[in-house]
Amino acid sequence: MAMPGQLMFARRLGPTARLMIWLLIGLSCVVVDVRYHALDGLRSGFSLLLQPVREVMRVPTSVAAELTGFFTRHRLLQKERDALLVERAQMQLGVNRAAELARENAELRALLQLQARPGQKVVHAALLYQGHDWFAQRLTLDQGSGVGLRTGLPVVDADGLVGQLTRVYPGSSEVTLVSSTEQLTPVFVERTGQRGLAAGSGHGQMELRYMPSQTDLRPGDRLLTSGIDRVYPAGIPVATINRVSRSQSSPYLRVDCLPLAGLDRSRGVLVLIAEPQVTAR
Repeated sequence: MAMPGQLMFARRLGPTARLMIWLLIGLSCVVVDVRYHALDGLRSGFSLLLQPVREVMRVPTSVAAELTGFFTRHRLLQKERDALLVERAQMQLGVNRAAELARENAELRALLQLQARPGQKVVHAALLYQGHDWFAQRLTLDQGSGVGLRTGLPVVDADGLVGQLTRVYPGSSEVTLVSSTEQLTPVFVERTGQRGLAAGSGHGQMELRYMPSQTDLRPGDRLLTSGIDRVYPAGIPVATINRVSRSQSSPYLRVDCLPLAGLDRSRGVLVLIAEPQVTAR
């Protein structure tokens, strides 16, 4: 039974009617907002309230972008580093090649300045290889009997006496170094003129033998070939005195010397050939 003032057959609004009402309300809000900007304050408030949410939602994207950029920059830096290392290695090779060429040019210029003496000619030879046994103190040259070389000829470089040809083949020859224990070289002291006999002691060193204890010798004195053996021309630098020591039990000095020639570094050498003298009738 209906109460007083209550409709007996009242019905709720259907979904279509409610949709139309909300559409009208929404359309009215849009018109009001467009014409009079009535919702700007509400929009600003919502924007301020949602700012932290937007920041939180942007964090994964920012982190992903930073990580991507980091790895990209890392790869680029690695590529640049690798390119710089390759460029550095190439430049170092160029520097080493230039230094080696400069050293060879200086050695060749020094050899060209050596003037052949009257009655003597020279043959330029290059080092092929050093003997497998360094203790044997031998070098192999690229010239042989084909250019007139023979055993016993002296070999010099820009700094001094290298050694003597001991084996000669058609296209190569073998030099026994002055530092070999098999070699004896008559010399004289440049400062005093004192004669002596320089012998190889191996390992790139020499010694001046049978010098009396009262002989005036000093470290730094140069030894030159005396020429009395008629094998080595006189005046070729041989060695420099490194140390002079006296012994109470021996009447001779112990004189250690260092060869002046580049026994372990020369690339080019000269072989001295004495030309036969023609006697006038």
